Amino acid sequence: MARSSSPLLLALILVTGALFGVLLDRGSPYLAAQSPRDAQHSGTVSASPNPSAAARGASEDVLYAQLAQQYAQFEPVNRTFAMVARVVSPAVVHIVAQKTGRIDETTKVRHYEETGSGVIVRGEKAKGLFVLTNNHVVEGASASKINIFLQDGRAIHPDQVWADPKADIAVMTLSRDDLPAARFGNSDELNVGDWVLAMGSPFGLLHSVSQGIISARGRHMEELQDVENQDFLQTDAAINPGNSGGPLVNMKGEVIGINNSIASNGGGNEGVGFSIPINLARWIMNQLVTKGRVTRGAMGIDLHTEGEFKSDDAIALGLDRARGAWVKNVHSGSPASAAGIRDGDVILKFAGIDVIDLNQLINMVSMAPIGQSAELEVWRAKNRLTLKVTVGDRERTIAARGNDAPTPPHSNDRKPRAMDRATGAVSEVIGVELQTLDAPAARQLGLPTTMKGAVIIRIDPNSPLAQVLRPLDVIYEVNGKGIGTAEEAARALAARAAKENLLVGYDRVVKGAIERRTVQVP
Repeated sequence: MARSSSPLLLALILVTGALFGVLLDRGSPYLAAQSPRDAQHSGTVSASPNPSAAARGASEDVLYAQLAQQYAQFEPVNRTFAMVARVVSPAVVHIVAQKTGRIDETTKVRHYEETGSGVIVRGEKAKGLFVLTNNHVVEGASASKINIFLQDGRAIHPDQVWADPKADIAVMTLSRDDLPAARFGNSDELNVGDWVLAMGSPFGLLHSVSQGIISARGRHMEELQDVENQDFLQTDAAINPGNSGGPLVNMKGEVIGINNSIASNGGGNEGVGFSIPINLARWIMNQLVTKGRVTRGAMGIDLHTEGEFKSDDAIALGLDRARGAWVKNVHSGSPASAAGIRDGDVILKFAGIDVIDLNQLINMVSMAPIGQSAELEVWRAKNRLTLKVTVGDRERTIAARGNDAPTPPHSNDRKPRAMDRATGAVSEVIGVELQTLDAPAARQLGLPTTMKGAVIIRIDPNSPLAQVLRPLDVIYEVNGKGIGTAEEAARALAARAAKENLLVGYDRVVKGAIERRTVQVP
């Protein structure tokens, strides 16, 4: 019996073994009892309790499909950023200005380059193409020493350079009309939170683009004392050295600001950049290209600074908070005096627009049409009053207040000295008012007491020095001869009337530091 059943038993064993082998080959989870570690040692591939590679791949496919579906909603925004960069970039230029200057008396004249950015725009009041940039980028450099690099790498020189140091704006005219030009936007329509792009050449990296938002409006930087018209846009779009003069652009591809400066502890971008509103830059540009200078409006008043107008002061005046511009002094014979403005008034509105602070009022009055009347709303004795003021010319208004302006003690040497008091011929050609600068005068003018020489009080816009010098520059040398007083400067500058070239050495305070410079006047 045992012998007769052995063939059947053997056949059964063979069939069972074959089935077992098939199952093992297919990786049955029921039969793959070998541990993963044993499988690695033995070289046998076994199943794992974790999802298989195929399962993971399927899961990733699902996630990518979901991400693509989600991106489809964002794609228009992404495409808008790319389109704005593509349409504006051809109008953005890199500027290299070759300059000459000295750091201090112990160093020789040095030649150096200053780089920045700019944007090509089409003139509104004059035909042709112009480059808008910052004055500090090209200041002190002649047109022939300024290279404007286009997007395609070509370099061109401007035909002429106009500048307005009070707002740190420069305009350069181009001799050609076949270049792409950016379009202007309206900076008054900007809202905090609006997306913007900053374009330019940070650290010499040409045609860079960074993205951010408008962080705030109406900013004023105490450190930029040489810039009088301040109404900065604040942005967190990356602005670095080399971005100065480049455009700040909205999502419609319109220029809404000219990048100017940053607040930084280390000299690089820390998310706080400042841009000049394009409406202010356009207004300055239109005046420069049509008249060669900027004529500003004025009312003839002194205002309390932001530090002097605090919440306690406002509450004492009957206001709920510090707002508007608090009048410190009204000059006799001024447009403000004629309008009935008094010391202690708070100007709440100008030409129907709410006044946020003194900087906004200064800018609005500066840009107001001279000779035209504007309605004021003032706060006086806890009541609102409506007055009308006729905006005056700033230069004439300042000149007219000379009699009631405070005079420093012992003022014989420090009284502003007009050049026509030195020689009539010079006053007609030079058009500069000087004052001897010593320590007391420096303190009164807010200059370092180490500065000595003849400080410029006023420059006629038609003066040959108007393009390179400005008020509060201190002349220390003319044609190699040291200058100690206003009289010495007047005699030395009189050589200009005899058609002699002048080499003028002067000191200028830039962001708290004294820069020593030299300029040749033909």
